[in-house]
Amino acid sequence: MKTKVIYYAVAAATALSVTACGSGSDVADLGIGGSGVTTPSAVVSSGTISAFGSIFVNGVKFDTSSATFDIDGNPDGVETDLAIGMRVKVTGSVNADGINGNAESVAYDDELQGPASEVSPPDVDGVIRSFKVFDTTVLIDSTTTNFDVAADITTTEPFDFSTIADNNHVEISGYYDSAGVLRATRVELESQAFNPGNDVIEIKGTVTDLSNDRFSLSNISGLTIDASAAVLEDVPDNQLANGLFVEVKGRCTDASCTELTASIIEAESGDFNEEDEVELEGIITAYVDDSSFRVNGYPVDASSATKEPLTMLLENDLLVEVEGKFINGTLVATSVELEGGDIIVAALVASVEASTNSFVLQPVPGQFVTVNVDTSTEIEDEINETIENPAELLAALALAPVDYLTIEGYDDGTGIIVANSVELDEADKIIVQGVASGCSGDTASGTVTVLGVAFPYDDSTSFEDQNEVKYADAVAFCAALTAGSTMVKIVDESSDGVTDGIADEIEIEE
Repeated sequence: MKTKVIYYAVAAATALSVTACGSGSDVADLGIGGSGVTTPSAVVSSGTISAFGSIFVNGVKFDTSSATFDIDGNPDGVETDLAIGMRVKVTGSVNADGINGNAESVAYDDELQGPASEVSPPDVDGVIRSFKVFDTTVLIDSTTTNFDVAADITTTEPFDFSTIADNNHVEISGYYDSAGVLRATRVELESQAFNPGNDVIEIKGTVTDLSNDRFSLSNISGLTIDASAAVLEDVPDNQLANGLFVEVKGRCTDASCTELTASIIEAESGDFNEEDEVELEGIITAYVDDSSFRVNGYPVDASSATKEPLTMLLENDLLVEVEGKFINGTLVATSVELEGGDIIVAALVASVEASTNSFVLQPVPGQFVTVNVDTSTEIEDEINETIENPAELLAALALAPVDYLTIEGYDDGTGIIVANSVELDEADKIIVQGVASGCSGDTASGTVTVLGVAFPYDDSTSFEDQNEVKYADAVAFCAALTAGSTMVKIVDESSDGVTDGIADEIEIEE
């Protein structure tokens, strides 16, 4: 059982071709299939799996027909061991089109496995929950975290964002943020109720207080590890030492899991070699300036990198993809691209502009938002499950431009909206989210302008701040806005699939 998840991944940047697609339409060819350019370049790509049909990682469709698979230390793994949301390392090559490639090897290693505790209720928006595994706080998101059940257990109970509970034994893949919180991209249920003497624990940390084959990990309090019977892998001189970063696999010897008998202790080394061409997805931490920060723990120098969007300011906790080469242990970036984006639009398609690789959405009758797509745009087709890439999307829209789309993206710094993701689904509601540029009217009627759309409101519209505290009326809401900087979300709910063009909710977003 899986919960849908969309990951915003980025392919290697390439210029868009203007060759016609095989559909016979006038849609520009985005370099997906049929471009005729196949010269590959070697690459190591680290990111989450966003789709299958081979595998999609960082916006690239990797052919895995000749690949080997290392799954959590098992070198004899197979592709069916993989799942959406797993963070993997793909070694192989990428074609000159930037979106097709061949995988030589695929490696997966979870970040953490153990019993969930202190599971929180959902936040006020019903989107975020947290729990702990030992001392690590894990965040799950109802819109982006994938949930699954291990193949070797049988359960009739659903396992997802709403049902995860204390004492579930879980395996987690994801990214650590600057506060040390693990933001989960995938959570797999290993057993409904953690059994300390039977269920395997997998934890990572720095060895401390080593004495006679017993030690602790610096990031986990109250846990002692017995390494006397453990197999040591990749440990220098086959000798444990304080300060060594390791992954420990083993089982607890007591119900409260204060003692762990290790079966395998592996020294964690870098996934990349010097001069590797790298695509690395992750969260920025330890930011000092553009020449000194980390992504997934790896040092990055982006002082000479191009940025997308051009206006992006690098800072802690941004989810990005970095492309570049490792030189003297540092990833020297040639480009940094933002994953996701603050702009959201959900509306029907009004038209397609093939020559500019864009389409036009109509959130309000007679008012439009133009959205560009490129080789990096991730597509999720919930209608027919047949559209996999931006070229196919544009071709389909050109034939029947009446589809309902939800896009997330950003302003590229020139006023152009670029979509990181596009989802095709049943018409649900109209959404316009972006920086507000104006607000006018009185308590009974008026408009709030976002992304150039002057969205009407009336006396039934609910106005809220970022904490969901209601404003007295539209006038109080407008007074709280700063044009050009306040992020606003406007929602027009549908009734039997029909919207009335009047905002039901308008709220300030953080």
